[in-house]
Amino acid sequence: MKHVIIGTAGHVDHGKSAIIKALTGIDTDRLKEEKLRGISIDLGFASLPLGDKIIAGVVDVPGHERFLKNMLAGTGGIDLAMLVVAADEGIMPQTKEHLAMLQLYGIKNGLIVINKIDKVDEEWLELIESEIREYVADTFLKDAPCCKVSAVTGVGIVELKSTLLSLADKVPVRDSNAPFRLWIDRVFSIKGYGVVITGSVLSGHAKVGDSFRLYPTEAIVRVRGLEWHGEKVEKISAGQRAAINLAGVENEQVARGMAICAVERGEVSTIWDIVAEWQQPVESGLRVRLHLGTGEFLGRIYSFKDTDYHYMRLILEQPLAAGAGDRGIIRLYSPQHLLGGVTLVAPGRNSRRLTAVRAALAEAKGQADELSSLYHRLAESRQVLTREDIRRQSGFLPDKTVDQAVDKLIAAKRLYCLDKTYIAAEMFDWLTNMATTIIGSFHKAQPDRSGLAKDIVRQKLGINEKSFEIFLAQWLEKGVFVSNGGDLALKVHAAQHGNWRQELLARAESALSDIGLTSIDMVLLAQKMALTTEKARSTHDLLVRAGTLIKVGDNFVYSKTMQYIVQVIHKHFQEKQTLTVAELRDLLNTSRKMALPIIEYMDMHKYTYREGDLRRPSSRMLNLSE
Repeated sequence: MKHVIIGTAGHVDHGKSAIIKALTGIDTDRLKEEKLRGISIDLGFASLPLGDKIIAGVVDVPGHERFLKNMLAGTGGIDLAMLVVAADEGIMPQTKEHLAMLQLYGIKNGLIVINKIDKVDEEWLELIESEIREYVADTFLKDAPCCKVSAVTGVGIVELKSTLLSLADKVPVRDSNAPFRLWIDRVFSIKGYGVVITGSVLSGHAKVGDSFRLYPTEAIVRVRGLEWHGEKVEKISAGQRAAINLAGVENEQVARGMAICAVERGEVSTIWDIVAEWQQPVESGLRVRLHLGTGEFLGRIYSFKDTDYHYMRLILEQPLAAGAGDRGIIRLYSPQHLLGGVTLVAPGRNSRRLTAVRAALAEAKGQADELSSLYHRLAESRQVLTREDIRRQSGFLPDKTVDQAVDKLIAAKRLYCLDKTYIAAEMFDWLTNMATTIIGSFHKAQPDRSGLAKDIVRQKLGINEKSFEIFLAQWLEKGVFVSNGGDLALKVHAAQHGNWRQELLARAESALSDIGLTSIDMVLLAQKMALTTEKARSTHDLLVRAGTLIKVGDNFVYSKTMQYIVQVIHKHFQEKQTLTVAELRDLLNTSRKMALPIIEYMDMHKYTYREGDLRRPSSRMLNLSE
């Protein structure tokens, strides 16, 4: 069975609800106020069987300008639009506005219905049809069929139903294998069951027991029960109207404009970059209303530096959960004039300029180029991405479509697969060049240092630890850099520095051979090795990293001196079982100020252990060879 969603549009009192009742027998005006006033205020719904193989869910929208917000809530998810025009009035303000909104939403299929033909003669009817045809000539309805009916007398209703069947048969089937997604248009509670939501299933399917994410709160909800036009079912699919009984959420936590989606899909942000199609000039900073899905979101639009108003940034007053490529309508905040239609590109980045990659992404989104859109989105990321990350950033494309696109990009060497994660080739190459520049600049500024600390390189590149470790493995494997413990160096510098380092260590050993138990600071080192203050500082750091100088408390002691001290203490323990600070002071012929940090160093390195004011030898000291 094929399922499609048909939506009405048109001026108030042109008979949209009456036509639906004539087609289905269902009165979509369910509210008491609608009955009293004789006009639709909120969305109405009905089921319309079309032959044996197609069932349509019909969404009836209000035509009055005061309820345009409600009209827009019902329009975004329709497959087939039915523009209703009264024969006795012709094209009216909301006829024009509704048609413009359908066009901006990207609706591609529809028909024209001229209602109330019982109120006019043939000559007038021909004139009205001609007027409508002329008006829709530049829209998606330019070649659409036109049905003439009277919802009151029933004339033309059979022909209308036949036309709907023919059109619905040609409408592309929504993808039931894509990730599940439904915009919520009604919320209510039923005693004994709890929260119930309704909406049109845009993609995917849902079964009783499935779990989904409620956006924008990101709470996990579970499907307790499903209904389709009042009938209990175990599964609903794309193109169907559905009522879903949810578990895991309270009634006050759910509202029209929210959505439930597959857990691993959708992005939430208050900042979105957009491609816009404006109906009239706009100014940067303008307060606007975005209508997307079934929701209305307040915010402001801003232009980028050095770009036209085709690409803009939308900053909202509340989070919007959506997918890349979603289309919406923008109206002025007040008065609520239609400004244009927008396509969401991606959540905004920390820049007031539109980068070349983001501009290419925006262009690809505007052209609905799935492969290019996916690649340019990936090319923005400095971090490695998992398949799940890529699927989320793709919007609501089916997993199979995303995976095929990834495989194509890898085959074309535009995407690298590194340790089961992915990075755009141009971004990886850029990061490699940037890291080379950063390290090369450090070598030039600090030629005496063996290399730059890995974490400093990572921070300068602006990437997380996981990504850096994956990139580093590639760089080291390919010989781009050489790792010296915690530092990174260019290969040429590492070779040169290795020779220089050995020479410097040899000079230091010669200069410090008779230093004894003396704290070696940079001033003393400069004297002993005939170095400038700056050279002494870098040499001191090198000797510490090389283990030639050992930090003992606040002092730096020559390593061979420390080896001598260990042997002295070892010899002492061959004659005595304990050692005091005073005894160590006398053994080394030094001060208590120097002896105390030395004995604490021995404790820390497990040569001795403390019992009150005494030290005893550890197994490491006892097993020490002469």
